[in-house]
Amino acid sequence: MSDLPKPRFFFKGFPQDVRFRAHSVPQSLEIARGSLYHAWFDALQLSPYYAQGIDHGQWHSPEAQQTFVVFGDVRGTDFDSWWTQRGYELFAEQQEFRKIEVTHSTHTAGRSGPTLNLEIPLDVSPRTLKQQFDSLLQQHHPHYRDFDRWRASSAPVRFENRKLSSVSINIYLQVYRYWTQHQPTGGVQLYEIGEALALDPKHRVLASDYPREASAKHLKMSLLVTEYLEKAKNLVAHATEGRFPCTDPHDWIQRKSRAARKVVTES
Repeated sequence: MSDLPKPRFFFKGFPQDVRFRAHSVPQSLEIARGSLYHAWFDALQLSPYYAQGIDHGQWHSPEAQQTFVVFGDVRGTDFDSWWTQRGYELFAEQQEFRKIEVTHSTHTAGRSGPTLNLEIPLDVSPRTLKQQFDSLLQQHHPHYRDFDRWRASSAPVRFENRKLSSVSINIYLQVYRYWTQHQPTGGVQLYEIGEALALDPKHRVLASDYPREASAKHLKMSLLVTEYLEKAKNLVAHATEGRFPCTDPHDWIQRKSRAARKVVTES
């Protein structure tokens, strides 16, 4: 008899090829690493507002305090431990994903949410059936063009519907982490962050570059890092208040003129 845990958790934030499949907690962890779930955890670990609230009880907003109630203290632990102990419960759907079913009855007792019963003739080409089905969805689905899977989520914690990939978010957080790690030692030039993280090889200074070329590359790399750092700061602030991913300007972040080759000092 197998002792393996039964797959029963669904996660809307997983890639589409596995999103509609049930997972056990260990299986879900393998997919969650490096995902938006992992990025939110990282953002909270990096958040100075989160740390200040936990250490001193000085919360910047009620939303930030509520985020702590939900996520807990993510410092001093790693994502794997947090996910298996708490994280998966926050993001697991409370209902299984429904599929189109073959039915010989219009009886809908026990179904959750609206449904559309179809009678599909099997002597018509699949291509024609797909066209007809799409036409039916346009007529009957209330959110045919603007469906938000997060608004339809049944998980206790939901993501924002943003066009931000986990790849981009992880880069922003890498920049933020590198920047914060070097603040205690007196700061770091922005272009140095870009070079250390290999953000754009085109802007990396070569030994053969003339001084003017090197200066131009430093400027372009600094501008890129400034952009990523600003997005990361907003991302961390919004994550602290339970919104993720979101890089919209946040009131907690001071705005400064972009002095690309100077050290940025706001938190």
